[in-house]
Amino acid sequence: MLKSPQINHEIEIKLDLGSFTNYLKLMGFLGQTEKEERHLNAFFDTEDRKLSQAGWALRVRAENQRGLITIKSIARESGSAFIRQEVEAEINRSVALDILALQSDVMEQPVLPIEYLIEKVGRVDVMILVKFENIRQKKFFRIGDFNYLLEIDKTEFGDGSVDYELEVELPDISRLETVDDSLRRIFSSLAIPYEIQTESKFSRALKRAKL
Repeated sequence: MLKSPQINHEIEIKLDLGSFTNYLKLMGFLGQTEKEERHLNAFFDTEDRKLSQAGWALRVRAENQRGLITIKSIARESGSAFIRQEVEAEINRSVALDILALQSDVMEQPVLPIEYLIEKVGRVDVMILVKFENIRQKKFFRIGDFNYLLEIDKTEFGDGSVDYELEVELPDISRLETVDDSLRRIFSSLAIPYEIQTESKFSRALKRAKL
């Protein structure tokens, strides 16, 4: 039996920027960002959705310099934040690109997220449900006594539609109120509606693909 994997708890505030205009307002306020990343993403499942039925989403991502295989649980809401469990492993970018091109089987990768899934649902055949691209701007921003990494995303889905959002990951839930209040003040000063993004990119991609 597989030893229990290190399951991380991802705590995030996700805000729907609503429009390209609001995206530009926020980017103008933040100024020069530290880094820009291009993400190629695909989510996998069996034809009868065994992974989602088990409570997990399987994502493969190719970034600028690396690849990632990640499984994420269904999110639970805590105030304006969402908390998910995740198991993640870094792989070579070339391997990730091969998986995304269906030239390599993600379920054959010797990494902890896959080993964990196999223990839970068996060695199943998976297919790509949805693919989409994301351009992520990263900016460190001080709130109170801490620097937080702001991630501003421009996501293009398979149907050509584009979403804009801000993600802020918190080290623990005790900092939620401070960060939430600060972000609300910033959005108010920029005349950007403060809209919690309640749906994951995966969920939105499925809707746009009519799946």
